Amino acid sequence: MPRDRRRHQLIEISRGVFAERGYEAASLEEIAERAGISRPILYSHFGDKRGLFEVVVNEQIEKVASVVTEALAFPGEPRELVEQGMRAFFTYVRDHPEGHAVLTRDAPVLMSGGGLGVMLDGLSENITQLIVGQTSAMGLDPSPAPIFANALIGIGAHVGRWWREHPEVPLDVVTTWSTDLVWSGFAGLLARGK
Repeated sequence: MPRDRRRHQLIEISRGVFAERGYEAASLEEIAERAGISRPILYSHFGDKRGLFEVVVNEQIEKVASVVTEALAFPGEPRELVEQGMRAFFTYVRDHPEGHAVLTRDAPVLMSGGGLGVMLDGLSENITQLIVGQTSAMGLDPSPAPIFANALIGIGAHVGRWWREHPEVPLDVVTTWSTDLVWSGFAGLLARGK
């Protein structure tokens, strides 16, 4: 198998093992066995388990950042933007449940480049800037924007974990209910600010 295809295959298999078992319980032996290769081939591609895990996490970070940023790039009223962002994130959770599991499980605290923390910081900054723009345009104080952005990320991450265990709940329902909860809070703040 060509090196690029083998690497892609190993990332796919590893994502499944990390999602199923978590970082600590996942083993390179199991990943190699599922891929039908020897451990030295894994080492030649990724160095060690942490290196492999970082590649898997970074792939998912790019997917999340891409779908949410794209959703927030479209113009709309503030509530519409909240709903667009929530829908994009929950669509990612639905379409990539293993990837979301990897991002929300027991990742090692220290990852080179910051890993998930860097992704969350970048996503938080994008959402913060959007909220600053919207609140400023309405003549409201934009200073709480970082708090609001991080609250949105927390809601999305935790509701996403719950939703993976309750896939019978439709995408529209989880999006609408989450948006309604968030928007009720924002609407109260907007009313208080006027």
